[in-house]
Amino acid sequence: MKVSNQRPPTTVSNYRHKKILEMLYQRKSVSADELAAEFGVSKITIRRDLDALAGDKFLERTRGGAVSVSGLSFEEFFEEKDHSAKKEKSLIGRYVAALVAENETVFVNAGSTTLEVIRHLQGKNARIVTNNAACLSLDLDPHQELILLGGDYRMQSKSLVGDLTINSLRPIFSSITVLGINGVSIKKGCTSAVHQETSVNKAMIENSSGKVIVVADHTKMNSVSSFLTCPLNRIDMIVTDWLAPLQFCEELEASGLCVVRVAEEA
Repeated sequence: MKVSNQRPPTTVSNYRHKKILEMLYQRKSVSADELAAEFGVSKITIRRDLDALAGDKFLERTRGGAVSVSGLSFEEFFEEKDHSAKKEKSLIGRYVAALVAENETVFVNAGSTTLEVIRHLQGKNARIVTNNAACLSLDLDPHQELILLGGDYRMQSKSLVGDLTINSLRPIFSSITVLGINGVSIKKGCTSAVHQETSVNKAMIENSSGKVIVVADHTKMNSVSSFLTCPLNRIDMIVTDWLAPLQFCEELEASGLCVVRVAEEA
């Protein structure tokens, strides 16, 4: 068995290095010129940054800059994800919350976009079953039933995972399930950055008696993360935002999925 010596990107402590990796994840390739302009430093400094990151196998150097070494995304800390595409996630959350009828039991997994769904469910008589520990930071509706699943707490993603989480799910059945993921791909399906969370996601899907809805902002579309949550044929709908590539969304629809691109609001 081959053992990789590559450090996970979340261990990168240098701020500029981390932002370079985030830009590379978004764009797939970057030039030294644009990076120098972005950070206000010399191209010599940027070249040193790129050489250091290439040495750790986080990217591949090119003559004028760098390219991504693979199509795989990496896990961000929850606080970083929660501040990324904030407007898009909020509008996605509001749209999906409106799909939930009164007195429904809703499975909601961990993530910053699913947290927006929980936030917008306030005022609705629904039972929320979740492993998203970040929901405890919300101003929760005292008239709403919230079942927070037990399990091992992951600080990075503010999620509850493990056998206790899955065992807690087994006697519960949802009428609608909302899943946040890290990548949506025509060929690879819905993928996640955290292996332990995929088991919880799969358990939620197995105990769903209604629609399974994936919420994913535009940065997750046409992307592949590290671990499979489910193939596309296990979900009913994908809700994304207005910045999601139209052609890719049309390809998803051609495969039989319902895709909603939530419109931007002023």
